[in-house]
Order: sequence, then C-alpha cells, then structure tokens
Amino acid sequence: MFSPVKLTALALIFAQLLGAIHCGVYDNTDNWVLSNKSKSFPENAVLGGFDPEGYRSFVGRVLYAGSVVPARIRAETAYVTFNTDSVANTATSYEVLVSNETLSYQWVRSFDGFMEDNAVSVGTSSTNERVYICRARTYDAVFIGTLYLAQRKCNIRYESIPPKMYEKYEVLVRKQKPADCVHFDNQIN
Repeated sequence: MFSPVKLTALALIFAQLLGAIHCGVYDNTDNWVLSNKSKSFPENAVLGGFDPEGYRSFVGRVLYAGSVVPARIRAETAYVTFNTDSVANTATSYEVLVSNETLSYQWVRSFDGFMEDNAVSVGTSSTNERVYICRARTYDAVFIGTLYLAQRKCNIRYESIPPKMYEKYEVLVRKQKPADCVHFDNQIN
C-alpha cells in the first residue's frame, strides 16, 4: 500500500493542484475582449494613460504566474506591458476593457488602499486576493499599475524604470447608466 511519506506527498500535490485551480480567477463584471496583434483594436477601449514615448495606454489584463493583473496596451504598436508586485513584463495575448451604452469608466482619486465604490477588478492574485486597476503620474507619463488592497499602494513597474509604490493614486471605477427606453406602439391593425 502507500507509506505515510507517499500519502503526505500526494496530499501536498493535491493541495497545490487545488490552489492552482482556484487562483488567478477572472472577474467578469465588466466587458473584456480577448485580443492579440492580429486582431483589430476595439474603438470603445478604455483609455488609461500614456507612456514616456507619448503613446496612449489602454486598460487591459493578462494572466501571469497564477495571477490576473492589469496591463497597459499601446494600440498603435500592439505593445503590451504589465507588472506584478515583483516583476515588469510584456505579453502577446491579453484582454481589453471596453465600454458600451450602459457601462462607462472614469478615474477617481484614491489613497492608502481605500476601497472605492464600483472599483474595477481584473481578477485575483495567486493568493486569491482581488486585484484592481490604478494609475499614477511618474517619469513624464501616466502609468497603469496594480493595486492590491492589502499592500495599500499602487504598484508601478515599467521596463527598466525603477519600481515605484504610490500611496496616492487614481483607481478605475465603473459607471452604469440605464439603457434608452424603447416605446412600443400598442395599436393593432
């Protein structure tokens, strides 16, 4: 049969598999469009800021190492960057946040990990913590960053620029508006 050592090893492997299955869960409250370089960029993508080269950055998200994190998408060149609490990286496959007639987005000033009403979450981290979208002005740009409420700071890392943590930042929030009313004609001919 199985020895206690083998049973313990199997239990640890099962626990890791279970953790991998439940971590990095996408939040589907908002409208996200799967994209890559070969697809046309959505016209209603949500603007997030601009990079040091002057390109506009749109809001996106990527799956990385068991976490779903915010991404910066440069539409003109399909260059996508993102950061976790420890690394800055690039991606080739991503999702773009889009608005529609009933959902719009705005940036709201926030600080110190305060939970803003209707804050946009991209999903969860590898430790199953909600991950939010923040941004801050730094290095002559406005960068989209990663907000973990437990850390209480907006974390921004970009290429070779030194990482920064901001206690004061902006957080992305959703605004819902009712759809236009359609009147029906009740006349029967």
